[in-house]
Amino acid sequence: MRLRAFALSAVVAAAPAGLRAQGSDALYTRLSGLSGFEYRGYSFDPGISVKSVSQWNLPLIVVAPLGRRMSVDVTTHVVSGRITTYAGTRQKLSGLSDTQLRLLYTVGRDRLVASLTLNLPTGKHSVSTSDFQVVGAVGSTYLSFPVSSYGTAFGATAGLAYARQLSGWNVGLSGALRFTGTYSPFTDQNVSYNPGWETRMRGGADRVIGRNGRLLLGLTFSTFSTDVYTGTGTLVGGTYDPGSRFIGDLAYVRVIGRGTLTFASWDYYRLVGHAGASAVPETKENVFNAELRFGRAVAPRLVVEPLIAFRQWSPADYRGGRFYSAGLGARYGVSDHLSVHFTGRLDTGWIYAAARGRADLTGTGLTLWLRYQR
Repeated sequence: MRLRAFALSAVVAAAPAGLRAQGSDALYTRLSGLSGFEYRGYSFDPGISVKSVSQWNLPLIVVAPLGRRMSVDVTTHVVSGRITTYAGTRQKLSGLSDTQLRLLYTVGRDRLVASLTLNLPTGKHSVSTSDFQVVGAVGSTYLSFPVSSYGTAFGATAGLAYARQLSGWNVGLSGALRFTGTYSPFTDQNVSYNPGWETRMRGGADRVIGRNGRLLLGLTFSTFSTDVYTGTGTLVGGTYDPGSRFIGDLAYVRVIGRGTLTFASWDYYRLVGHAGASAVPETKENVFNAELRFGRAVAPRLVVEPLIAFRQWSPADYRGGRFYSAGLGARYGVSDHLSVHFTGRLDTGWIYAAARGRADLTGTGLTLWLRYQR
């Protein structure tokens, strides 16, 4: 879940300073929590069958130390999605998402971190075929909804990460192996789905550039063993190879006067998947996203941050969509322990899918997070 990564970053932003101050090797050295409200919605002009799709969620994230070397974080959401079509149909799916419980053990002052993540199936892993329209819409890589999955089965991920300094760079390498159990995706069909194992590797590096800048680079590679599904209905017995994925990211942060300029970009590239021995060309895709922000303190506890962004989607071998965004963010420190984070944004662009049509789109986004740190 994309929200999990962004929100956890916000929760533990002050963790390294606290680590040194308290003499602890744990990744999280203070009890912290984040909650709030997030909304994302898109409307489409006539040209495709979908008229609008939207989602809101209430995140609940808690991180805490467990002794000198161990720490824990827990993430879940209350989430609701809705889709309407030009044919007049409306589908809504609401409930609790799955819950992720992660244990981290740190060795050598944050140099080596071992992790075990459990996916607890508190969400909706089985839905009707009509409600599955909502599940498919919020899982779109191009539209990038904050909570992209309502639920699967019990799962476990074991990971290991190592970091060190090398010739002026901070470099790191991590790897993880994930298992997900078998579940039935539909309540009204006799289908059983057994996801394959996922192997993920990531390399990252950052360094100071000049007196006021910092460059951050990263590359993630994921590969999957074969999924197996059995039963009759929308899916019949068979196998599916999802295709390997690559995610590259780059960020540059520079202090300019009393403000901070941040450029961040990522590129998601997925190889073609295979159903049995046959390739499924439409599963191949590339999504590129870039965002520019400038934050400036306008009051002792208030930082205002306007932003602009660009995203392009290229499924298979054609141009599938593009949109531009503009927005405004703000951070306000209510006290030494409580802060408020707000972002509002508007999008305009288009989407095209082969054999399905083309339509202009508009989007809106609203985020309000409350962060507490003891």
